[in-house]
Amino acid sequence: MLGPADDFLIHQTPEPVRYPLTSDRRFYDRYFFTGHACSSELFFMLGMGSYPNLGVIDAFASVAVGATQCTTRASRELGSDRMDTVNVGPFSVEVVEGLRRLRFSCHSERDAIAFDLEWIGAVPAFEEPPLFTRTLGRVLEQGTRFIQTGNWTGTLRVDDRRFELNAATAWGARDRSWGVRSIGLEREPRGIMQAHATNEQRTTLWIWSPMQFEHYSIHFSLGEYPSGEREIETVRRVASFARGGDVTVLGDAQHDLKFDSATRELQAGSSVSFRDADGERRVVRLFPLRRAYLRAGTGYGGPDDWRHGKYMGNPWVNTVRYDLGNDAVTARIGPTHVLCRMEMDNGDVGFGTFETQIFGAYPRYGFHS
Repeated sequence: MLGPADDFLIHQTPEPVRYPLTSDRRFYDRYFFTGHACSSELFFMLGMGSYPNLGVIDAFASVAVGATQCTTRASRELGSDRMDTVNVGPFSVEVVEGLRRLRFSCHSERDAIAFDLEWIGAVPAFEEPPLFTRTLGRVLEQGTRFIQTGNWTGTLRVDDRRFELNAATAWGARDRSWGVRSIGLEREPRGIMQAHATNEQRTTLWIWSPMQFEHYSIHFSLGEYPSGEREIETVRRVASFARGGDVTVLGDAQHDLKFDSATRELQAGSSVSFRDADGERRVVRLFPLRRAYLRAGTGYGGPDDWRHGKYMGNPWVNTVRYDLGNDAVTARIGPTHVLCRMEMDNGDVGFGTFETQIFGAYPRYGFHS
């Protein structure tokens, strides 16, 4: 199936661009953004994903403001053109300048959320270590993901509330990933992986945090077992474009986190640390400002039955709302992206999302099952 992308010099296989190298139904290609106003006023997540082997492209916008998290999402058939990221319901993504500037919009008068936003990269995009997991002979995860912090300009409306965002105070982060991954998508039949409880073999503690400061960003990511053994440990400092954009690999990541014993939510008094390039240990204290819940109708799972890549007809648009003051509700839509003010012991102050979760037992923080 030929499409307009085939006229660009971008082929990676002998096939037309429409066809991925793998026929795995879980193959995806996705944008994911977070944004805030460096305050507790609002916190939002935006995403768009393409699923070529399912023939679907979908998008969502989820905004936590006041005591509610509201999510508008849409889906349509992918068609032949994988470069067509417009009119996914009311959503569109335009790459203005690759790895620097993108425009993400949701033009709607009847839906709960509408926006016209431009993303401006603050630091160069940089790759995480390659994603690869093989379980019981099957490739469970394989892909590439890059991280970037940046700034937002434009307008955002949630119901009758309107926000004007400017680059000085509207910050955020994005990850851009593609490959094979079992997140979202239509459910597969239960089989050998459930029989062998492979899900219980994953790391217990997960941390993913792009920390944005004025002239640089820190990417802090850990996947850790209760024993302290780590599957993932990534700490890097990336200088701003204005400061040259250099990437420095840091190490010796440590954490001292506080959790609510009932909800497992991150609490004030938490900190992380790492060894800087000069050998000095740097400590970053975390001050939670607001939470946005990853599974609040965004396609990542939870109580809602919509999943990324699920065929919903052509086209489909829908809005759901969640009461963030109801513990029974929030318990079902975690983990959270916690918007934090981040104070480093050298006096630098930044902001960013701190995504963390404890799955099962982790005795160090008081969780035994």
